[in-house]
Parts: sequence; structure tokens; C-alpha cells
Amino acid sequence: MERITANWPVKLLAVIAAIIMWLFVLGTEDPQTTQAISVPVVPVNEPEELQIIDVTPSSVELRIRGRQRAIEQAQLGNLRMEANLRNATVGSNEVPLRVAGVPLGVTVIPGYQSSAQVELDSIIHRQRPVDHERRGEPAAGFIVEQISVEPAEVTVRGATSIVRDVTRAVVIVDTSGLNSSVSFSAPLEARDQRDQTVAGVTLDPPEATVEVEVSQMSVRTVPVRPVVGDPPSGYQVTEVSVTPTVVTIAGDEGLDAVTSVSTALVDISGLRGTRAHAVPLNVPSGLAVLGSASVSVSVTTRPVPSPPTAPDPPPEPDPDAVDDPRQEPAPPAENQENGPALEDAPERDDPEDAPEGGTTEPGQP
Repeated sequence: MERITANWPVKLLAVIAAIIMWLFVLGTEDPQTTQAISVPVVPVNEPEELQIIDVTPSSVELRIRGRQRAIEQAQLGNLRMEANLRNATVGSNEVPLRVAGVPLGVTVIPGYQSSAQVELDSIIHRQRPVDHERRGEPAAGFIVEQISVEPAEVTVRGATSIVRDVTRAVVIVDTSGLNSSVSFSAPLEARDQRDQTVAGVTLDPPEATVEVEVSQMSVRTVPVRPVVGDPPSGYQVTEVSVTPTVVTIAGDEGLDAVTSVSTALVDISGLRGTRAHAVPLNVPSGLAVLGSASVSVSVTTRPVPSPPTAPDPPPEPDPDAVDDPRQEPAPPAENQENGPALEDAPERDDPEDAPEGGTTEPGQP
């Protein structure tokens, strides 16, 4: 004991110096650091038959402090803010927040938000019908005859304000590539009247059993007949082409009577030039198109050509015009009753000088 207490001031000073040196080395190699992180707000002690509608805020920013190595090794994912709902009721509630899940070697710096607004609603149960939504097409040459779903109704559980928006439960039925009848289970989802998915409710049962009946059908390839409207005024249609020119249709009844498939009306009321239009096909009821149900119709319009211009009529003679003396004399006019004029005929004797009985012959006295 005497050896321990001997020169104790010196020994105490040595211990203090060692501690100071250790703190200095620790501060140099592993310094204290401050970090800001965002943690979620987690409700606890939720009352029975009440459901959370909204939590504001949904997360809180915290500032933590500790040795850099401790923060790096800490499981910060467990750090959270707990909202205690022990005394909460239906409606909006202001509840206290408490830091939870703080790892060892980490300290939370005060100054964070200490309360949150939590809205609660009572839980109800309602029955809703089950419907199906088909997606995809079966294999070529096959048709879906029938789709049956069980059960016909489900129980929707959740907050009153949410359950009232649910109008039905829907199961997605994917028939892509099917070439035989199948049966399978698929999850149900709640939908509202706008056919949007409703979250925050539970369905009982959560899945439906689906049976899809698939059968093989007859096929036929027929030409496509484009149907084109009227062009704008002053224009005419000069060319119409369709791609593809033929399509394959399938079905059981009425297939033999189909010789072509027409397109929907192509509106060209404003077309001046060439344009390709994507238009659907008008397939008869009970038949289906194998592949794309639309085609491309290219239409060309040109201005209507103007009619040829008629030549100008000859000018009418002017009655007041003066005859040109240099013009050749006009031929003698003909007497319509007596024939041509007698200007060049030989002169005859006066009938009074002729002897009785007729004309005097030569050689007669």
C-alpha cells in the first residue's frame, strides 16, 4: 500500500495525462459528428374498430449525434417516431410523438416535432359483387367461349368513408396465348365507380377462382375494303391504298357469308394531299380478327382540273362599215325565180317585128 501511495501526486498526474491523450487520439481517429435523418411516424396503440385515414406529418426530421464509427455501424432503420393513439377517437386527433429505436452510441438532439395529426374513422363491413377484367388474346385460331368467377360476392372491410367508395371487386383474367381451357386462382382488388383501385380496405376472400373455357374456331382470309368519306370542295380522290390488304377472321357462325371486311369511315373532309389513317375494322358480330383489329388506309386527293376553254366566236359584221373600194366586186346575184341574170345573153328582136306565125327562119323571105 505504501508503494502505491508513494509519490501519488506524480502518479495521479500520469493518469490524467493518459486520459487526456486517449481522448485526444479518440477525437482524432473517431470524432463526434452530427447528422440529419428523416424517420417515419408510426401509429401505436390503435383502437379496435377504428382505422387510420391520414397521418400528418408522415415523417419527421431528426438530428442525431455520436461517434462517426458508431453512427456508421448503428441500425438507423429502426429509428422512428411513435404516435400514441391510446385515447384517440373518430375524427381528427392531435397525438404526442415519441422517439423510439435509438441505437447505442447515438443521441437524438432535442428540437424535433413532438405531435402529429391523425384522422380516424370507424370500421364497417359491406358486401360487394365480384366481376372480372379480361386481358390478352388466346392463341391464333382459338376463342374464349366463357369466363366464370367464384365467389359472386366478397366482404369489404375498412373505414366507413373508404368502403362506401367501393362498388365492386375485380379479378384480372389473363387469356394471353391460351389454347385450352384452364382454371386458376387470382387476387381480387377493390374498385370504385370510376373503375379506379381503392386502397386501404381488405377483401374476404382475397382471391377468386377463375375458369376459362377456350375452343378452336374456323378461320378465313378475306380482303379489306376501305370506306372513304367525301373530300373537301374542289378536290377529288385520286388514290386509295390499304395495308394490309387482307386479314384473317375467325368464328363459328356466319364465317362463310363474309367475303370482305370494311373499315370504319375515313374522314377526309380536310385532306389536301396524301395522308395515312389508322382505322379500325368493322368485323361482323360473332367473328374476330386474328391479329391487329385496325389497318392503315392511305388516301390521296388532288384539285379537280378546270374544263377546257371554248374558242371565241367570230365577230359579227358591222352594218355601218363603209365598203372598201379595193375589194373585188361581188359576183352577180341570182334571180331566185328566173335563174341567173341575163346581162350576157344575146338581144332578141321585139316581138312586134316578128312575122305572124312564129319566128322567121333563115332563108325565108
